Amino acid sequence: MLLTEELTERLDVLNVPQHMDLASLNLQRGRDHALPGYNDWRAFCGLKRIKTLDDFKEVVRDWRAAEKILKIYKHPDNIDVWLGGLVENLLPDSRIGPLFACLIGKQMKALRDGDRFWWAAEGMFTQQQKAELSKGSLSRIICDNSDIREVLPDSFRFGKYPSDYISCEHIPSMNLEAWREEKSRDLEQCGAPGEIKNGDFILSSTSGRLVALYSCYHGFKLKGATAIVCEGNRWSDQSPQCTGNQ
Repeated sequence: MLLTEELTERLDVLNVPQHMDLASLNLQRGRDHALPGYNDWRAFCGLKRIKTLDDFKEVVRDWRAAEKILKIYKHPDNIDVWLGGLVENLLPDSRIGPLFACLIGKQMKALRDGDRFWWAAEGMFTQQQKAELSKGSLSRIICDNSDIREVLPDSFRFGKYPSDYISCEHIPSMNLEAWREEKSRDLEQCGAPGEIKNGDFILSSTSGRLVALYSCYHGFKLKGATAIVCEGNRWSDQSPQCTGNQ
């Protein structure tokens, strides 16, 4: 069974008097957004296109499901991406198949690389700070914020007690000395960048230059330069503004 009956037969949705079917809703949403079919996404991920029933049986964990799906859709190119991805053979130690692993991985990478505040992005932290951040773990957070003194080395992986547990003394901690601030020569020359109402800035170092990166609080829109650079003894631009109706 791919989905429990509580989701396919008895899904409750606010303001909808009857029970709904999550599987049908997912298929409908994919079509509403004009998502390409299962085969197109497999090609996008560099996977083999499905041309025959035998091809489909190779990638589906239940050959009876493969037969039923192809009987309903008539042609492999008609299969919805959500359904095709759902029935694929699971990857080792995973709950998803190759297609969903590819799509989820690509989306998460794009979100990470497009986030200028991502901790590993250039100019956000020094190499020393990055080295300390890499020591961070959920296990260390549990040790620092509770009375628990024995934890798993990786709290996201199941382990048996007590054989797989270790003392909090053996869980690495971050050395916050890496964040001790020393006033830079550039900051002494340019002075502190201007503060903005309904927003804030962080100081960063990009290509050896001091940069002030501005952002607005939720509900406000940035007007002006997102980033200003310390050049010579002055900032390259005026501080931006955060405008909005709030």
